[in-house]
Amino acid sequence: MENQKAVYLIVDIKTGKKYVGSAYGDNMLLGRWRNYIANGHGGNKLLKSLDFEYIKENFKYSILEIFKSSVDDEIITNRESFWKEVLLTRTDFGYNGN
Repeated sequence: MENQKAVYLIVDIKTGKKYVGSAYGDNMLLGRWRNYIANGHGGNKLLKSLDFEYIKENFKYSILEIFKSSVDDEIITNRESFWKEVLLTRTDFGYNGN
C-alpha cells in the first residue's frame, strides 16, 4: 500500500451511508489510511462531525480500484468522481460533500 494510489470506499454499517475517497501524492494509500487511523475522519468535512468511537465501531474500509504509483493523479481523481456518482455518495446516501 505504500507505493499504491487508489480509490477507496468507507461504509457506515449502521446507517448504510458511504464515503468515496482517493489516495495519491507523496504518501499514497498507506499514508491516507494512517490519517483515518489517527483521527477517524482523515480530514473529511462531513466525517469530522462524527464521534471517533462511532467511526471505530461502525466504519468498514475497502479498496475500489488500485493503481501503480506512476499513474497520473488526474486519473485517480476522475475515477473517484465516477465512483461518487455511481454510489450516490454526494446525496443523502453518502458522506461526500464534493
